[in-house]
Amino acid sequence: MKNAAAKTFGEILTDAREHKGLSLGDAAKLLSVPKTSLWRWENNETKVDAQRLVDIAAAYGLSISAMFEGKILKAPTQTDFDRLGDVVEHIEIIVQSLNLRPNPKVLRTAVVEVLRLESIRVLETPDSKFDPSRYDAMVSSMLGQTK
Repeated sequence: MKNAAAKTFGEILTDAREHKGLSLGDAAKLLSVPKTSLWRWENNETKVDAQRLVDIAAAYGLSISAMFEGKILKAPTQTDFDRLGDVVEHIEIIVQSLNLRPNPKVLRTAVVEVLRLESIRVLETPDSKFDPSRYDAMVSSMLGQTK
């Protein structure tokens, strides 16, 4: 028996399109498909192939896995990935300077916390630059050392 809250894949596609603020015609143009094809996908009359799903997720700026779960989550951007890389690189420099071999869970917590705090700070202060070094003392403390 289908859960009353469960959505069909077509309903998920429709929600994703509407979340992006696109009409059926605008989305069809964006995806370079006939409007009738998009309508059939959204009404579960035909299935979406894997490559087309990748194209839809990219066009709507969404995560493919979240779409399968019926969630409309914005996919991470290249900036998000670059910032994560900056945090990992910066924390690795701290680890090397302290000559440590930290517990992987502690290291993970430090990376996540720095990324979270600095992302919030940048969102709240739009003119500021992303700078994970603001958290050096916190990271050193988390890793079991003080600078």
